[in-house]
Parts: sequence; structure tokens; C-alpha cells
Amino acid sequence: MTDPDVARVKEVFEQWAMYDAVVQHDYMRHAELVRALGEWAAAFGRPLSIVDLGCSDAWLATHAFRNANVEHYLGVDLAESAIERAQGNLSIWPGRVELVCGNLAEVLAERPAASANVVLASYSLHHFSTGDKLKLIDEIRRLLVPGGAFVWIDAVRDEGESRDQYIDRLTHAMSCDWTELTPEQRERGVTHVRTSDFPETKSWMLEHVEVAGFRPGATFLEDEFFNGWAFLKP
Repeated sequence: MTDPDVARVKEVFEQWAMYDAVVQHDYMRHAELVRALGEWAAAFGRPLSIVDLGCSDAWLATHAFRNANVEHYLGVDLAESAIERAQGNLSIWPGRVELVCGNLAEVLAERPAASANVVLASYSLHHFSTGDKLKLIDEIRRLLVPGGAFVWIDAVRDEGESRDQYIDRLTHAMSCDWTELTPEQRERGVTHVRTSDFPETKSWMLEHVEVAGFRPGATFLEDEFFNGWAFLKP
């Protein structure tokens, strides 16, 4: 991700009224994800040491894992305001939280191997190029302990669908259906998607996590625009 790309992503997610409306009205399936991740965490059967890549204000993690035994949580995000908001949400885990404002690829590369058992990447990796995604997947595997889980929730193109076709399809839905956002917010969201989103197909994602050494763990979300899975490190 180049410096201009970083600036664009950061600018959009510092528009918190828009972000809050997207979550509140479930346009990106946050309610379903909270239920599914909470059930998964209960079945995981051990305390969670989480690295949250692109954590935003930690809304998803704190809602999904509210009833889990969270041993440690590291949240990484580009936006200073996200880190500030996350501090308030993360007060439910006193003394177990670390927050870093920075480029998630750089922060990830600096973390020691086998230092987490859950890496959560929720709507963040699609901002990276295909080549950078491959590097990130390898780094995530390095970071996880054996038996750890890579939880990947993201924008996903249909098979045979180009990036432009996916972007047109998603932005049409945003413009027509995301009616609880103001026209200005919808326009800002559409601009962000057109300039900063680079989703892969489901087959590409599944193939390359397997090549990196992961095996399937669970499916959290299957939507016309977004999917979510857990992949396990043997």
C-alpha cells in the first residue's frame, strides 16, 4: 500500500458518523459476524491472544469476543482517531490491551513469531495489492502458534468477475440500498471503494491460504459481496 493509498483509507475511516451508520444498519453484516465469531470463540476452547489487523475502533472484536477469555489483544490501525475510539471500547479487557497506530504490514513484520493464537483481519486486506496480500498471509502464518486461527473477513469478487465489475456492483448497491447514510456519506463511501478496494475471488483466497499452509476451519459469512472464514495453522 503506497502513502497516497494509506492516506485515502485513513481519511475515510476517520469519518465516524458514516462508519457508525454502516455498522448500526448492518450493511456489512456485522450482526451476523458477531454471532458467528462469538460461537466460534466458545468452541475454540482456549484463551485468546488476538492480533486485530485494521482494528478500526475495535467494535467487532469487543462485541464478538465479549464473553470470551481474552488473554491479550493487539489492535493495529492507520487512523489516530480509530485508536482513540478503540481505547474506550477496549476498557472491557483492562491490562490486556496494546494498540498501535501504523501500517499493519509494517507492524506485523515486527512482531515475534508464534506470538498470537488468533489473527483477525476484518475488511482490511482488500486494501492491499495481490502481491502484498500474499506477503501478509505468510506473515500471519509466522505470527500464529500451531493450532492458531487466521480469521479473514473481506470483500470477495465472484468467480470470473473483474475488479471493475465487482466495484460497479457494490457501489450500485451502496448508492441505492444504503439509504440510512446521507447522500454525502454514500458518495464518500463509493469514492473510497473505487479508489482503494482490490478484492480477490473466493477461489484465489482459499487457494493461497492453503498454499501458505493453512487448513479450513470455519465459515462465518457468505454474502453476495462479503465472505468470512477461519483458517487453522497445523
